[in-house]
Amino acid sequence: MKDQEKIDEKLSLLAKSSLIVFLGIFLSKLFTYLYKIIVARYYGPESYGYFSISLMVVGIFLAFASIGFAEGLNRFIPIYLIKNQKDKINYLISVSSKLFFFTGLLSTIILFFSSDLISTRIFHSSELSIYLKIFAFTIPFNLYTYIYYSFIRGNERISAYSFGINILQNVVKFFSLILIILFGLEASKSISISYSIGIVSMALFGYIYCKYFLSLKLIENFSLSKETKKYLFREIFSYSWPLFLFSIISSFIFWIDTFSIGFLKDSYWVGIYNAALPIALLLSVSSEIFMQLFFPIITKELSLRRNQVVSELSKQIVKWTFIINLPVLVLIYFFPGVFINFFWGKEYLLASNSLRFLTIGYFVFSLASVSINLLSSKGKSKLILLNLLFASFLNLCLNFILIPTYGIEGAAFATMISLILWSVLLFIESYLFVGIIPLRRKLLNVFFSAIAPALFLFYFQEYFNFGIFGLILFGAIYGVSYISLIFLTNSLDKNDFMIVKKIYSKFRESKNNL
Repeated sequence: MKDQEKIDEKLSLLAKSSLIVFLGIFLSKLFTYLYKIIVARYYGPESYGYFSISLMVVGIFLAFASIGFAEGLNRFIPIYLIKNQKDKINYLISVSSKLFFFTGLLSTIILFFSSDLISTRIFHSSELSIYLKIFAFTIPFNLYTYIYYSFIRGNERISAYSFGINILQNVVKFFSLILIILFGLEASKSISISYSIGIVSMALFGYIYCKYFLSLKLIENFSLSKETKKYLFREIFSYSWPLFLFSIISSFIFWIDTFSIGFLKDSYWVGIYNAALPIALLLSVSSEIFMQLFFPIITKELSLRRNQVVSELSKQIVKWTFIINLPVLVLIYFFPGVFINFFWGKEYLLASNSLRFLTIGYFVFSLASVSINLLSSKGKSKLILLNLLFASFLNLCLNFILIPTYGIEGAAFATMISLILWSVLLFIESYLFVGIIPLRRKLLNVFFSAIAPALFLFYFQEYFNFGIFGLILFGAIYGVSYISLIFLTNSLDKNDFMIVKKIYSKFRESKNNL
């Protein structure tokens, strides 16, 4: 009974925070897409390609500069908070801030002075250089953002975390781009300067919030012995060094296609391909909503050996992700051209088949994100690294085999296969090392609830020339049918109904207060 009460409590907390995070992610995606749409439509596929390649290169440099300590802070801050060991938290943050100052400055200098070489020798275009030079100055700000938002997240201040990460930076980027365009700057400066301003704003908000609301001090005297300091450093270093490689490879795996297409083709095809990728990544939104609070919760619960609580939370989140993502998968798979045309324009319709492959891959991977968090909370960072190495190597090999013949569709197919095999590995390992398979039998009921409406769409899509209004109409019909079948097939359980009641009562309470 005690475990069930704890499960109900944590599910309620996840549901409550998910509403806040959903608002943040919704606004984040809205302004992120608006930003990218302006870049893609106003400046064209080539400039959009340069922008995408620049994000990839800076992401790799950032992964090197963080040396895995960002992930270490995400794990150890919640553990030391629950034990009320504030001196240990302050020490780890102080060490990280000094380290990031050095690595951030060094990475900025290296990227700035090597930008011409990277642009001409690897991506065969000198125009890319100005993007890289301006983006290089965002690296130190990004690194300190890891410290601030790890501390905010560890304290379970999800509203502040979501505002800074999801809303503020993207709103600032969007309006900065609009303002700079009005001044008539060229594409390279407009895009790179506006993006950099957004990163700086996010870092400043994190610093202000931590300093004035959470009393964080980056440099402080500690009442810790030298032995304790050495032990703490060894502990976080032992956990973080595999994640150092993990950060590098993970920042690369999601950009492998961009790198491969840029290297084997050109920036035009990078731009076309990156019209499909953001749409497919919509499938990561549902898991992202829950993951921001899920990891610190399960880290604390596993440290208290409440494995049953963690198991139930994991299964419930995978189920919610499955229910949300399945209809999105169906609509994007059947109508990829409608989505691409709506967001990016007819010039990007060449990415339609790529979008189908990517959507399948990211749907499966969205379910496996829980398993990554389970393994990470257990300290299995080396295993996570090996998984990532396997998926990255497979994806890169398949890209170099398929892209010369099949172009961007080959790149998308390679990513789909890599993500599916990676996800299968994660499910197996979460069972072997954590004792949890985060899947419920009722997922089959949900799956069958989606099949009948999907067959309806498959039959009628041949007889209609769908635009955005046709998609909305059929999407509404599909949604009503899907939800009705979810109830008819008894796909929901007591946890689902408990959460629905909590959300409904919260909504009524908010409505009455207006």
